Amino acid sequence: MPTYGGDEVNALVIDVGSTWTRAGFAGEDMPKAYFPSRVGYIESELELIEAADDPKETTAADIDVEMAESGEDKRETPVTNGDRRKQKTRKYFVGDTESATWRAGMEIGGPLEHGLVKDWDIYEKIWEYAFKSRLRVQPEEHPVMVSEAAWNTSSLRTRLIELAFEKFNCPAFYVCKTPVLAAFGTGKHTGLVVDVGGEMASACAVYEGFCLTKTVCKQEIGGELISSQLLEQLKKDFDYEPTPIFDIESKAPVDIRQKPVVHRYNREGTTASYLQEMRLRIMQEFKETACEVIERSYDSNNVNSKPLKPFEFPDGFNLSVGAMRYALPEILFNPSQFMVSRPKQLENESPLMGIHDIAHKSLMASDVDLRPQLLNNVVIAGGSTLFPGFNDRFPAMLQDSYPGSRIKLYAPSTNTERKVTAWLGGSVLASLGTFHQLWISRAEYDEHGASIVDKKCQ
Repeated sequence: MPTYGGDEVNALVIDVGSTWTRAGFAGEDMPKAYFPSRVGYIESELELIEAADDPKETTAADIDVEMAESGEDKRETPVTNGDRRKQKTRKYFVGDTESATWRAGMEIGGPLEHGLVKDWDIYEKIWEYAFKSRLRVQPEEHPVMVSEAAWNTSSLRTRLIELAFEKFNCPAFYVCKTPVLAAFGTGKHTGLVVDVGGEMASACAVYEGFCLTKTVCKQEIGGELISSQLLEQLKKDFDYEPTPIFDIESKAPVDIRQKPVVHRYNREGTTASYLQEMRLRIMQEFKETACEVIERSYDSNNVNSKPLKPFEFPDGFNLSVGAMRYALPEILFNPSQFMVSRPKQLENESPLMGIHDIAHKSLMASDVDLRPQLLNNVVIAGGSTLFPGFNDRFPAMLQDSYPGSRIKLYAPSTNTERKVTAWLGGSVLASLGTFHQLWISRAEYDEHGASIVDKKCQ
């Protein structure tokens, strides 16, 4: 591990997910920073006017200086009109409070799509926020380990290492696949890792600390899909759309299932993406409070006999939730039957697979001799596995595909640890005394280029 001024410096571990980002110091039990990956941004255009008789021309260097002084991202657009030139600027708002605060014209976006980085500007801002605002460190003084999806591409890995060395000047860098980190987070080096996050559900076999890429199986069913389907179910059953807190000026108590009596601010300039994000956050609370997974196969008669659970929304609308709190989480196991409507990202997916189907397909892609060992070490990770009853239901359904096999589940004991399993694995891995041999140093990067990431990070 590098030393500065005679002091040993801890590595930094960053795990950027589709919904949440975790960041902290290697060797610690929990991440120091845990904040939403969804980032607010306001986009505007800046028009530069160059007079024809002006002896001073605006140079590229002048623009760079202006960008550095403003603290905003400015990008040239191919718009030219005589002596007029336009640039787009984006101001970012990262963090739970910043991204949730209402601002006119503020859009909400995330860095990932299908588990892969799609918006590098947002991804870079998340790193910057984690380093400077939350961890309060200088990245050029700390080795950095980041997580990546098991199906990440070589070109995206190349951009990752370039971001670490060219933008943040890290002394050393390493990128590790999320299933491997999740396995290490539960103390395993071999097992079947089933990860159900906000956007993706995936399964992958890990053998002796290596991800078997041929066993990767994934589908876009996760917590965000359940939240959006809950919104549609409320609209369908009660003709109700939640009013987010930012738009509530005052409210009055109402009887159960009655329309809310709420006076709104009716803020002009509210974007559709911001409104949807705030509604999804309400649904997140609804899921954590009311939703459960039925422990055995779903049976409507059994579900209807279960006790109701009361829930009140921020605008005063309240109801006692019955079958809906069991039916919507069933999307994880039987998406075709329980989805209210099929979202765009799943329109071309056929057939839709449940979590147990994904795990089964991953197991079938692994070697026959390895399957008993994988079934005996099934690692559960991701915040969307925290529904009460999930740990009973999932192995029971997986057992139906492998009768007579011994299936043993491993999951962190607390809900908080389950959400940060991959980060915990990175914390353990980067703090090992022998791990210093695996780091990609700045000297190696300068000598071999970005392609070294595929050679050293497998």
